Amino acid sequence: MFEYFNQPEVIKTIVTIGSMTLFAIGLFGLLTQKHFIKIFISIALMENALFIFFIGTMYRVNFVAPILDATHTKVTQMNDPVPHAMILTAIVIGMAVTALGVSMAIEYYKLTANSEIDKMNEMRH
Repeated sequence: MFEYFNQPEVIKTIVTIGSMTLFAIGLFGLLTQKHFIKIFISIALMENALFIFFIGTMYRVNFVAPILDATHTKVTQMNDPVPHAMILTAIVIGMAVTALGVSMAIEYYKLTANSEIDKMNEMRH
């Protein structure tokens, strides 16, 4: 029964549907929430959905890790490490941006005692 889920087409379909669902949940949270922290969590959720999608679609099931040794000498039967390295870099950058945004939201709350976007009126004339 579980052999069905080990097919490359089924795995790619599950990854695609799962990442689209996760992205939709993040987008829903981004559009409906007014609290700073909840908005940053929604953006991080959408970002992680994209990471899962890219990693899941670039990984090939029957290929091996890109390490050359005595038993694995064919480069054509190895997974490409470049997309994985790019996503790892994007994860680090995304975490830094999220940390910066959350720290700015915390400082804004300390100054104004306000944590909702609708109540921001410092820039209005």
